[in-house]
Amino acid sequence: MNTKQYYYLSTIAAYGNLSHAAQALHVSPSALSKFLTECEHTFGFTLFLRYNRRLYPTAVGRHVVDCAQKILDEQNRMLLTMKEVAGLSRKSIRLATAPNRGAIIFSKIYNEFSRRYPDISLSLTELYASEQAGAIARGAVDLALGAGTPSPEVTNVPIAYEELLVSLPASHPLAQQEKIRLKDLRDTPFVLQGPRHSIRIIAEQLFRQAGFQPVVSFESNDVILLDSMMHQAVGVGLVSNAHVFPCDELAYRPLDPPVYQTLHLRFPLGHTLTEPERYLAGLLTAERIADLRYKPTDEPLVKELLQEIRSPSELADNGRLPREDMGTALQTMQEVNLDSKILEYLISIVEEQSLSRAAERHFLAQSALSRHLRSVEEMVETPLFTRQHNRLRPTSAGTIFVNNARNILRIEKEMFAHANAYRQGHGGNLYISCDPLFSQALREHVVPVFQARHPDIGLNIREENQEQTLESLMNSSTDLGIFLSSEPKHTLLHCEVLTLTEMVYCFAPGFCPEGWQPGCLFPNGRLPPRPQLMAQAGSSLRAIQDSLLPQMFPETPPIACDARMSLLRQLANLGIADALLPLNLMDRCHHEHCAALDPPQPLYLLLAHHVGRTLPAVSAELISLIRETLSDVLALPSAKAARP
Repeated sequence: MNTKQYYYLSTIAAYGNLSHAAQALHVSPSALSKFLTECEHTFGFTLFLRYNRRLYPTAVGRHVVDCAQKILDEQNRMLLTMKEVAGLSRKSIRLATAPNRGAIIFSKIYNEFSRRYPDISLSLTELYASEQAGAIARGAVDLALGAGTPSPEVTNVPIAYEELLVSLPASHPLAQQEKIRLKDLRDTPFVLQGPRHSIRIIAEQLFRQAGFQPVVSFESNDVILLDSMMHQAVGVGLVSNAHVFPCDELAYRPLDPPVYQTLHLRFPLGHTLTEPERYLAGLLTAERIADLRYKPTDEPLVKELLQEIRSPSELADNGRLPREDMGTALQTMQEVNLDSKILEYLISIVEEQSLSRAAERHFLAQSALSRHLRSVEEMVETPLFTRQHNRLRPTSAGTIFVNNARNILRIEKEMFAHANAYRQGHGGNLYISCDPLFSQALREHVVPVFQARHPDIGLNIREENQEQTLESLMNSSTDLGIFLSSEPKHTLLHCEVLTLTEMVYCFAPGFCPEGWQPGCLFPNGRLPPRPQLMAQAGSSLRAIQDSLLPQMFPETPPIACDARMSLLRQLANLGIADALLPLNLMDRCHHEHCAALDPPQPLYLLLAHHVGRTLPAVSAELISLIRETLSDVLALPSAKAARP
């Protein structure tokens, strides 16, 4: 495929309508419809579903569109970088650093960078290390500095190591030891960073290795608040030695064995850092290494970056092409149409360093390959290769082009691999939109079992109410939906009834009105509003409760508690307060306190998917797990038990 076709797919997804997309692309709707049909034939799947005169991507279609956009972003990044190298344009540099550290680092290097490059805007975004790779891959960030595990999505350059220390009250018995084993803190409360923080991620790994689950007395993403809680002896914590300030209240001790986290510079895969980016990276590296609490790495690029800030380089010294050699301008993304096969040809020229040998690799005539090369150079309006000593060498623009070409082909390969895996019933991702009442049961009982059997499939649980789930199923942003409904069927959906029950009113024990009889909920309508146990806000059950209670009471009853399914069930069976609930949530011994509604209000728990969607073979196993799990959780008694 070529980038023009990917642009067509992205435009179709953006407009959700063939006619509007065709108008934007300046092609006829019939031609665009034919193109889409041919694409679907290529992938072997329906990429878009038709619903209410709109097009919604299927599961495979959504992945294809995402990859198409990544390829277009990669091409755009390539063209912009080639402009940068040529000196034809200037842009802002978007820097990302870890929260709470970023402002300090930024303030130290901003003025120095601005003096060197006054016409380049430098902006800062604070992102956790786990979020940085995704932001770079999406093109939202140009350069990042952060700790954490290296990501295969981006280039990770390790620049320094920082040791993790145990922070504990000076009065703690272990404070007298030179080193501390983590398992010795098994029964000690912990003060920990939030779950996205790099130190928290390392800590969770260490706890698993030590064989215990810590008692977390407090957690926060605010390092100042976290430090304050440790000073108040709320618990022990794990901190970087680079951020330790000795005091009388706390003792800092290394772990036994010692634990380090690595500080990385991150930027896009295959990207050649521009001169301003190299200077910025050098400033960031120098600023960190200047702190002796960091241990520098032996990475060659680190030495280059440090040299970069000491002696500014000229374009000629970097081997970059003079401005006049680049042409007057580069064309826009929509005008540059790169074919996958052509990209492979140009990569082969770089690898073989010879036009003839590259032609032989692909069973082409040398003249044909030469024509392909010229067409690409004309398209981007710059030479990509120079001849040196009878060998073809890529120019600076050529190096950028080939690096980005490799990224484009990698994304394309992953896209087709995903489609093939989905067709065969393995690999890829499955999405479940689930009523919040049942999400905990799915995460505890379904996800671990399914992923143990199919580790190559991502299983994603989204908490959505009935309206949101129906919309997600219709627009194909989810594969399966689980929700409560007063109806057993829905248009365009295949629905399986997992459970059938009815809504009942449950009196707290000892508070049944005098003279009450099953089937007569409110004698003469004289009951005052009573405190209610409610399902959590946003759930389908809560919506049903909110619609029925005003019909039962002259005034809105107060809320005693709103809770998830598991807690709601416990509280209702303990008789904490009144509740309007499905009968199957109540233990049989409490059915005498349950009054049936008149008229009856049936309640269905449905498992649904779009009738036009082809689910992978493994979905049958997933549906079976869901069915078994929710049947156990809901332990359905007869709905007639509450009736006279």
